[in-house]
Amino acid sequence: MSKFTTGELAKLCGVTVRTVQYYDTRGILVPSELSEGGRRLYSEEDLKRMKIICFLRELDLPIDAIAQLLKEEQPEKVISLLIEQQETVLTDEIAKKQEKLEKLRELKNGLKNRASFSLESIGDIAVIMEGKKKLKKMRWTMLLTGIPITALQWFSIIFWIVKGIW
Repeated sequence: MSKFTTGELAKLCGVTVRTVQYYDTRGILVPSELSEGGRRLYSEEDLKRMKIICFLRELDLPIDAIAQLLKEEQPEKVISLLIEQQETVLTDEIAKKQEKLEKLRELKNGLKNRASFSLESIGDIAVIMEGKKKLKKMRWTMLLTGIPITALQWFSIIFWIVKGIW
């Protein structure tokens, strides 16, 4: 069975030695044994565990969550919850980034249409963008209140025609 030093383990997993040491201090990846000189030695199982930790870190799962998962006797219960939480976090981040990207594109188009550029131009474009946002919200409000009122009016007209009640 192979034994790996901290440096070898780090190299195999594509992380720094400091990262491996950090996981050791956090108790997430404890070496299987120590050499006579006091060097940490990791087994094949430790290598597999480190690869799992690295994969979960690539998914931006927090260290504490990974530690909790690795301590669990039945990790399948915890992993599904962690995946759901991380999916929600990433979806929110994507939505926020998408909104920022739209604002940047709108600013870019606004600056492209201007003959001269100044800092006031950016302020003017920001005011216009905010106005457009408020206008869009107002249109939706009007639409959502207007449709039921229009339906009520048509119902009243049909009722008047059918029943003859003014």
